[in-house]
Amino acid sequence: MVLFFRTGRYALHFQQKGDDYGTILSYLPWLKDYFPEATNYRIMREANLRMIDLVESVLKRYMVSYDENHIRCFLDRYIKEMNNSTPLEGETFTFQYDQIVMILWDMLLPTMSGSAIQLSMLLERLLLNPHVIDEVQRELDDIVGRGRLPTLDDRVQLPYTEATIREALCIDTLVPSGIAHVALENTTLRGYDIPKGTFVMLGLDVIHHQREVWGDPENFRPERFLDEQSKLSLAKDVSVPFGAGKRLCAGETFSRNTLFLMFSAIVQNFNLHVRPGDKLSDLGKRVTGVVTSTEPFWINFEPR
Repeated sequence: MVLFFRTGRYALHFQQKGDDYGTILSYLPWLKDYFPEATNYRIMREANLRMIDLVESVLKRYMVSYDENHIRCFLDRYIKEMNNSTPLEGETFTFQYDQIVMILWDMLLPTMSGSAIQLSMLLERLLLNPHVIDEVQRELDDIVGRGRLPTLDDRVQLPYTEATIREALCIDTLVPSGIAHVALENTTLRGYDIPKGTFVMLGLDVIHHQREVWGDPENFRPERFLDEQSKLSLAKDVSVPFGAGKRLCAGETFSRNTLFLMFSAIVQNFNLHVRPGDKLSDLGKRVTGVVTSTEPFWINFEPR
């Protein structure tokens, strides 16, 4: 995410220069060998190498404090397996240092860039629905006040704010078709034969726009996630923006927490307006593909 500052106004411009997340290279990596410049592969590689250096520097410092008798987190458990396991004959994968570096890279960069893009789409929706901003601000003023920033402990007491984030994740599905999976064996799903080796894509955006489930999925309406007492109703939230099952996105908790903290802090402290002379965003100009994102747009952040 790149932020440009200009006399108290902030322009949001979300770019991805060091990540193939959402590009054609995610699914056709062999293109890099023929079109390294056109696919931005060379730029991505340079940026990725710098990111790997950062991850390795953090990991090496962490490993100094490793104690196999005191497992603190996933990293300790992985390091323990790495130290104690040996590959079986003919086995191509085992726990190894290079693998943990890439796992950490995968958890860090896509999660951060995905949260930034999702926040940009939410802010764009708020410009088109100012009444939602008013309601979120009223709730934040009542529960949190103005003397401190919202924390994750406040989240359960801010149902409308949370519902607004859930509505954003639903109406603007970041990865519309989900991430490709492969059938490991022949199977049948609701009468359809799925041979082993078949690539399976989930229509998450279709799920989030089923009229028989959501009623008016095209309208930005956070109230759909609240019950009659204006409390958050998990029973009403049948959205799957992060997928589901064993392959659920590993970054879901981080992303939801990050979105809550950034969104609530922004709306608590600023009124959001279109820049004078600018038109409201045309959602039909969204950049769609493996990942959905916005065209660059300006927002006036007016201190409250």
